[in-house]
Amino acid sequence: MAPAYINNMLVINPLKLANDCKISRAYFRAARWGGKRRCPSCDYQRRLPLVNGDRFRCSRCGYRFKDFTGTYLERLRIPFDELAHLLYLFVLGVPSYRSRHYLTVSLKTAQRIYTTFRQSIYDHSFTDQVLWGEIELNEAMYGGHRKGKRGWGAAGKHLVFGLYQRNGKVLTFPIPDRSRNTLTPLVTSHTKAGSLYYTDDWHAYTWLSVKGDHVVVRKEEGVPKAKGRHHINGIEGFWSFSKNWLYQYRGIPRHHFHLYLKKTEFRFNQEDEDLFPIIASCLVNLVPISS
Repeated sequence: MAPAYINNMLVINPLKLANDCKISRAYFRAARWGGKRRCPSCDYQRRLPLVNGDRFRCSRCGYRFKDFTGTYLERLRIPFDELAHLLYLFVLGVPSYRSRHYLTVSLKTAQRIYTTFRQSIYDHSFTDQVLWGEIELNEAMYGGHRKGKRGWGAAGKHLVFGLYQRNGKVLTFPIPDRSRNTLTPLVTSHTKAGSLYYTDDWHAYTWLSVKGDHVVVRKEEGVPKAKGRHHINGIEGFWSFSKNWLYQYRGIPRHHFHLYLKKTEFRFNQEDEDLFPIIASCLVNLVPISS
């Protein structure tokens, strides 16, 4: 969902932000504070006098901070108009190796900023979401064609587990294997008991009848056969959506795969939303200590 404090500033045309550094800075400042500045240390907001140019001091705890202290934006260190332009290209799905042609930043800088965009989305999306109702479960392999063994035992591939709530959201998790011990905690943590589960006939799902109702979609020649509502077409549709988005990147660094995966999940879940203000609100959040 878009931020609750959206106002005239936050629904401005991104192209206008890309052409004016002052307006773009004001835009991100509005996204940061939502109309009321507060101390990032103690959350105090009554007396925050301005000291030393653009730095504020908390009258309660004495903490000194700028508008974007501790946020993802503080890491970027480029003019706000170029930042807005890069974010606009990112929202449109333009890869970093192409976006550099429209700006003065180098490819290395564009890649670094795109990685920060993805990290902010990942940290924002990594919450204790719980799905309920009709839920489809499935696993998928990610990675280019390689010589050698094919299928689930193929080397150099990423294994991903997905949960899809019909007419709702999808959740994805990189996993080391397809065992019951790996999948069970994810299902228990992210689905509500009493839900209706649709899966293929993989043996790791046999326990689901204890947590709720379980429908097994049998496979014919390796492909699940749909019968009425008994199918897993929703989660398999997401796999196709996700891989089509990732295909354009000419390969993905293994240590950043989880960021790219979460970005496709984010796009899928927000398909009817304007992503620009949503990602802007992620960028002005405080960076978790683990990041």
